[in-house]
Amino acid sequence: MNRILLSVLLLSQPLSAAVAEPELELRGYISAWTQDCAGSSCQLPKPGERNRPVLLRLALPAAPGEAVAAVASERLGLPGGGELQADINFYAICPYVGKSGLASPGPLPLSGGALGEYAERGMSAQEPKNCAGRYFQAQVSLSGRAGAFCAAALNAVDFTPFPVLICAGAAPDGTRFGLTLHRQPF
Repeated sequence: MNRILLSVLLLSQPLSAAVAEPELELRGYISAWTQDCAGSSCQLPKPGERNRPVLLRLALPAAPGEAVAAVASERLGLPGGGELQADINFYAICPYVGKSGLASPGPLPLSGGALGEYAERGMSAQEPKNCAGRYFQAQVSLSGRAGAFCAAALNAVDFTPFPVLICAGAAPDGTRFGLTLHRQPF
């Protein structure tokens, strides 16, 4: 459902990046794994290919209705052989302003250490005046035996320097095939 809604949003407006807005550098890792869940409980995951570096640059939209995408497609090795195909899509979205005149419920909820961390990442603690409510989305599609789609909508603090997300799909025999997006090497 989220994918359909995002597709409608993206089709209704062209993807574009505002000239005055900075670009986010998203740097992290992806790791593949399997997990046996055939019995009464799941066993610990078995690692496949680990710590594959990912670097994407994502421009930031500045006007309501704009969205910008960064995409990566990777094949990772699984334990015992085989591969997992992962398509990773990151979006920056500047929502439309509603009838109330607000695009979000208010300013970013930053306080204490979070404000300093946000500034260290090269971003202003204030949302841009012309893009109130800017948010981000991370989507992962796993093909093959995993057959999964996972997504999360995140604020800037949770999205940078790299979103953390686990995505997995199960085969009929109870084996889960998964991918983890992470910030530090395992």
